[in-house]
Amino acid sequence: MDPSENATNGASLSSLMDLRIDDLMGGPQPPPVEANFEEDFSDIEKLDIIKFGDTDMAGRLCVTIAACRIPDTIDYNKLLRYGVTKLDKICESDYSLVYFHHGYELIAKPTWKWLANCYRSFDRKFKKNIKGFYIVHPSTKLKMVFRLLNPLVSVQSRKKIFYINSISDLSHYFILSRLDIPHEVLKYDKDMGCPDNVVANFGVTEDPLYTYRVFGGTIADSDKVPCVVRECIEYLQQPCNLKEVGLFRRCGNANELKQIKEFYNTGQDIDITSYCSHTVASVLKTYLRELQSPILTFESYPTLSHWSDFSSDVQKSMCKKLLDNIPQVNYITLRLLIMFLHEVARHSDVNKMTSENLSLVMGPNLVWPKNTLTTLSDVKNINTFCQFLIDNTHFLARETNSISVTVPNTCVGPTPIIQYEDYDELQEKAAVANENAAGDTKGSEESEPTR
Repeated sequence: MDPSENATNGASLSSLMDLRIDDLMGGPQPPPVEANFEEDFSDIEKLDIIKFGDTDMAGRLCVTIAACRIPDTIDYNKLLRYGVTKLDKICESDYSLVYFHHGYELIAKPTWKWLANCYRSFDRKFKKNIKGFYIVHPSTKLKMVFRLLNPLVSVQSRKKIFYINSISDLSHYFILSRLDIPHEVLKYDKDMGCPDNVVANFGVTEDPLYTYRVFGGTIADSDKVPCVVRECIEYLQQPCNLKEVGLFRRCGNANELKQIKEFYNTGQDIDITSYCSHTVASVLKTYLRELQSPILTFESYPTLSHWSDFSSDVQKSMCKKLLDNIPQVNYITLRLLIMFLHEVARHSDVNKMTSENLSLVMGPNLVWPKNTLTTLSDVKNINTFCQFLIDNTHFLARETNSISVTVPNTCVGPTPIIQYEDYDELQEKAAVANENAAGDTKGSEESEPTR
């Protein structure tokens, strides 16, 4: 750890007076700030203090806040109005918040009264859908401040706060190359002792044990649907799972997700049906999100990022052209996925996942830019396109009759291939499996001796 950080951490509680705690205790409290879409925030916008980045591993939109980008002359009241206005555009959907604390010691401090007003201004409308508040490089002083604010923070909100000590730790939750991390933060992380390869590769390191890399790899240059996509869909499209409330929106167990990724990447046998549906749904989203190249390809991003700008007729022709131009394996994988999502939406009266809701969590996993960050308007356009596909599956008709899926194995020899003649057969297989499972359960109940 940085020696100067140790000196700061060893400071007494009285050193917190630079936050002017007396301001919190006396005088009238200002009213909560509300979104103001008429105010000119161009001077705040250009500072890039608050940015909409990419999405987290669960496909939720990510908002980053960088303390090192706050100038000494900042108008904190205007910054608060800007923040409330920016987040008001996304708070109806699930999102994650990443705060880079490095640099805070060098800026002019806000008052406690302002901090308290921040908490009041970001009311339940903002808090209910924030799924994770990640504080990167927190100092001991910051942790003390959070302890002092505990009486103001609900227990449920405290559970969403995560202290991240290094950039490599952050890579467990986000794909770092698609996150707006200030250079000052990366340099500070390196000075703290973070390995060079972690910073250079944004947390992507090669493990010699990964002889069959599935997550973080590419879709094989063939005509076969990746095994992880086929196995996840085959399990999730069973009737009992299709009716699961919040399917794809709710997150699965993080430890189980990590375990499943490890099994696939090392070529081990795995029984995906032994996990809950939400974890398997998270596996599918994570696989798509971690592909080196998106399933809809980088080339389609410029078009999709402006999707709403086109008329209905133009959208239809562009959709057909776009789907005709993506590689065959991308197409058949996308087709299987969208057909399945359409089936999920058909059960929205039970699972609450309409095509619009599904597009919010799946859209960002289908396409992203190659060398730039995703903007909020781009995300909205991509989600609109995803909903368009889910609602109009006939656009996925192409001259192909079968869907092939490949199953990895660790044995020497050719990889076994299973053929599925269209998505309908996949549904039929699941229905039969579901009936057999129900019959087995009934039979076991009948054969159980009476006690």
